[in-house]
Amino acid sequence: MTPDPHPASQNSVTDSQVVHIQREQRAGLFWRGVTVVSLFFIVVIVAVLIGVPVLLMVMFWNPWLLFTLIFAAAGVLLLVKTVGMVRKLVWHAHHRSSYVLREAGIQVTEWNAVGAEAPVLRTVPWETVASVVASYRIMRRIILTENGGGTLTETAPMLLFLFDRDGHRQIAGIPFSSHQDPAIDIWIEELRTRGVELGYTAQPLSWKGEAYLGPEAQLEYLATTEEVIPFPATGGWWKNTPLLEDRWHRNAQQIQEQAERRDPGLREARLQPTYRHWILGAWLASMYAVGAGYLLPYLVQRGSLPAGTWPLEFLVVLPAAALFFWPLRRGLRWHHGLVCWLLLVVIAFAVLVGTMEIGPAAEEMAMIGFGLTIVSAGLLWIPYLLVKRSAHRDELAATTRSGEHPTYAG
Repeated sequence: MTPDPHPASQNSVTDSQVVHIQREQRAGLFWRGVTVVSLFFIVVIVAVLIGVPVLLMVMFWNPWLLFTLIFAAAGVLLLVKTVGMVRKLVWHAHHRSSYVLREAGIQVTEWNAVGAEAPVLRTVPWETVASVVASYRIMRRIILTENGGGTLTETAPMLLFLFDRDGHRQIAGIPFSSHQDPAIDIWIEELRTRGVELGYTAQPLSWKGEAYLGPEAQLEYLATTEEVIPFPATGGWWKNTPLLEDRWHRNAQQIQEQAERRDPGLREARLQPTYRHWILGAWLASMYAVGAGYLLPYLVQRGSLPAGTWPLEFLVVLPAAALFFWPLRRGLRWHHGLVCWLLLVVIAFAVLVGTMEIGPAAEEMAMIGFGLTIVSAGLLWIPYLLVKRSAHRDELAATTRSGEHPTYAG
């Protein structure tokens, strides 16, 4: 155990009467079941990603199949990440922190680093506490779709104690199990009794089991932001947070709009697509283009479609481009169209190679599709402009909705 470097303050706090003990809770039965099921499916995906390319190479030994080794590499990477995730879950299941609220201050016994051999012990007397900020920690996040309401996030309350020690501002976080946890109201009432300044921010400042924002980053945020608003002097967490969250978001939006008016580059940076947007767009476009690209030659080979239906190949290229642009729509730029065209050309070539074994009619149809993909670079501006205009309409609608309510300055 890492001891507190100030034994005098430690003794004054630890000898005082206990008001409440808060301990980190283990995951519920439901989420433990979800974890087991998820691990099962991950194992199946890893087996498919690694096993199928190897099996195809052994069975057919076609040089064109070498590109499938990309999927095998992805399977190995997924396996490594999964093993690391399981090790973290097991470690956290056996190392849970505790937080003691006492009459003279708080006492923290925290396992804050995966693999640590001993917890960190800290004591914080009330006289050293400068303020406390009520915030959130992310328990888990499931990304369903990007750029909208498709991110399912489960949060829980967290109290961040800002205190001074050895001439430096330090921070200690007290997590709670859920928004219905009555313990947070006990802590809030004790803070009011002690006359401690209590603020609120809806910005999540911690992520369970991850270094989402370390102590230094949390201190920097709280020292520089204008987004922290006062917590009401009456009422508990569950009663106040709906109103506080709405007020905080309006205040934060006002601050953001003012900053972006002063520096337009901030808006450009905010709308810049991340790697997640790129990966999602490429995945959606690839899945559609590969599926539809193989389907048309197959139907022509079977005789379900005549060879003269080659214009249907545009129903492969244009929707695939729209799917690529959609996750990038808020920050869509012309060079995204170039990247999309190159991706579709590679996919069309892969489809052409794959249809050589189906039959001559299928190969001819795939060849036409490959040629149309190459010459359709200009046509990609149709889905590009449609998606960009859709994003512009969404932004105008959001601005209109935000303008229907007054803003708050904290």
